Amino acid sequence: METGVSPRQRRWPGDSGYSRSKQEPYESTPLATHCAGAVIHLVNWIFHYRLQHYSVWTISTRSGTWGWRKLIRLRDSLRPCITYRIGDGTSFSLWHDPWHARGALISHFPLGPQHTSLPTTAPLCMVILEESWNWPSVTNMESIDITHELPTIHGGPDRILWTGPQGSFSAAAAYTVFCPPGPTVGWSSLLGHIQNSSASIYFVVGYFGAIVYHGQALATTPGPTCVLCQEDVMESHEHLFFMCSYATRCILAIRRVVSFHWPYSSWPTVIRWASVRWRGKHVVCASYRALLASLVYHLWRERNSDFPTHHADCGGHS
Repeated sequence: METGVSPRQRRWPGDSGYSRSKQEPYESTPLATHCAGAVIHLVNWIFHYRLQHYSVWTISTRSGTWGWRKLIRLRDSLRPCITYRIGDGTSFSLWHDPWHARGALISHFPLGPQHTSLPTTAPLCMVILEESWNWPSVTNMESIDITHELPTIHGGPDRILWTGPQGSFSAAAAYTVFCPPGPTVGWSSLLGHIQNSSASIYFVVGYFGAIVYHGQALATTPGPTCVLCQEDVMESHEHLFFMCSYATRCILAIRRVVSFHWPYSSWPTVIRWASVRWRGKHVVCASYRALLASLVYHLWRERNSDFPTHHADCGGHS
């Protein structure tokens, strides 16, 4: 890609003398130009080396490297977000591109090239004449069925339009297609304004019933007795939050310092109660959310420590 500036004349971020004005758009920086050139070269390489005379929509997913096969399998998720706007038809494949309402014609009408005498490598412009459809005369029902759902010819150059999320193509829009957001949970408000990321992680992990041991999230395995309260109670996630007598003593010790209401109930009930009562940006609500996250964090830390001080008085802990 020609930019009009020789590589020796460019100044890259990190070079002495390089400075970027606050008003300078990212698209005009040397780094953006370099990235755009790399993307163009990558696309050209894929088009000429990987695809050759094939279309990305119909090429086999069984050949090529592991990364290439994984990349090709993403096309099924991407297809609903792509619209082919027909101009002169010179850039689209007649049989392999999904310009038709039914998708790539070769997938639905495999005998179409034979019945119409149009080769599989034919461009779409072979059936367009003066911005109108000009299909050869056919008599079989399969080929006739193709001509019943023909889209509009707009003239000009062919265009591929993004009709997916956010209205225009971007990396964020593509990510939303491949990794759609899941449903929100009612307790997400409890994670807001928690500055300690470790506390947030322990809070989430604690909710899903896992333990963190040496940096790894492991599923909770019920034991014959609770390692914190040493009572003859089956150890479980439900017991630790907050039916365990050790956890209860921790809550009572905190309440002696900070006066707040607490529902002595099951963990799901506590989460539903706290997510409603402590919602908002008020400093009191934010403090209570941080307090709950800290309590979860330290209980998990005590539960999974190598040398837990289970028999120590909880009121003596900081």
